[in-house]
Amino acid sequence: MAITTYYIDGNSLATATAIYTDATLTTCAPDGYYSDGLNVRQQISCVLQPAEVCPSCATGCGSSISGTGGQGFRIVNLDTGTDTGAIIVAFDPQSIPDGIRAIYDGVIYNELSSVNDGYRASSTPGNFTFIGRTSSDCGISGTTYPSLIEYEYGSTTWIATGNTVGVTVDAGDVSLGTSVPGWSYIVIPKPTASPSTVTIQIVGPCSNTAFQVNALCPALLTGFQSSSVEPDKETVCSATTFETYYNAPVNGTAGVPGLYDWVFTDAYGQTALDAGWYRLYSHPTADAMRVDSNGVIDLLNNCATIFISTFRPTCSDFCDTNYIISLARDTYPRRTTLASVAIGDLIGGNNTNGFYAYSDVFTDTDTGPFRIMELVNNYVTGIYQCDGTLCQGL
Repeated sequence: MAITTYYIDGNSLATATAIYTDATLTTCAPDGYYSDGLNVRQQISCVLQPAEVCPSCATGCGSSISGTGGQGFRIVNLDTGTDTGAIIVAFDPQSIPDGIRAIYDGVIYNELSSVNDGYRASSTPGNFTFIGRTSSDCGISGTTYPSLIEYEYGSTTWIATGNTVGVTVDAGDVSLGTSVPGWSYIVIPKPTASPSTVTIQIVGPCSNTAFQVNALCPALLTGFQSSSVEPDKETVCSATTFETYYNAPVNGTAGVPGLYDWVFTDAYGQTALDAGWYRLYSHPTADAMRVDSNGVIDLLNNCATIFISTFRPTCSDFCDTNYIISLARDTYPRRTTLASVAIGDLIGGNNTNGFYAYSDVFTDTDTGPFRIMELVNNYVTGIYQCDGTLCQGL
């Protein structure tokens, strides 16, 4: 294959105005598309048109990308293919503050949720969100950086484009903490096959910065069972109907919500849950979650309504020996008093079949009050009380 040498009237294809076939820049190259491996530009009548991202040159989703060095404006063009779902961008700025935003289909995404402290975002939609540790701040709030060197990521390295970019850091853009934020997650909905390119922009305003970005390919979020929203924990713990919602894991796992997870009404991550309390169904560690006004879980809690003892194989064991009644358990339906527990109730937890002393307060069988329940597969099959050393059914 013959190789043709072309010449440009700038430091890079991104900054040039035309392409020529000679070093003296007198003969224009033919009309057509030209690429430097990162960008593609069309030349028409010796005039280069605006730069475009070449999909075949974009970095594939699922990549782990690192950056280190001095100040700079860094760009990653990410090819997400034709799959649909939610694109999850994981960003770890380490200590020194960096700003980030992602652009997809003309929409800017700049809201993150951190594994260590939850929701972080600029107060201005579309601006960069700067996260990092307060003690590593180099005075970025209110500072203008007029000429940050622009770099684009290509395959395995950062390449200077020859451009400089000016960025002003507004006070509302800065969301630093006393500790490192750790991995922080942006969720980008991709409900259609195209467009396929996501542009991630990262601003390093301080020297000696370092960061890592993991951009996952689009995939449908996993559903979990939860109630409709309620205003408080007391109300939601009585919920008996459940719906399917979806989580983008931060500290949780797919289908098992964790603290600071994003939660949505749809599998694409388009509509965040309303703020309030939600009852969780069959969650391994929590009975309810509280969602903030941004669609992030800010609290997981239990609906413990009764306390039970440890398992005993014989009912009368509780009538002649003192046992602590200290294990918090949820009930379904929700029970709030000792006398309201009934045969057929479901008791939360993985309880061995057998007998348990129970109360609506933390107590013991010498102090009481208490009753005794028999559980089979976590369901109440019998209720008893002590008559001296004997156990009698109620």
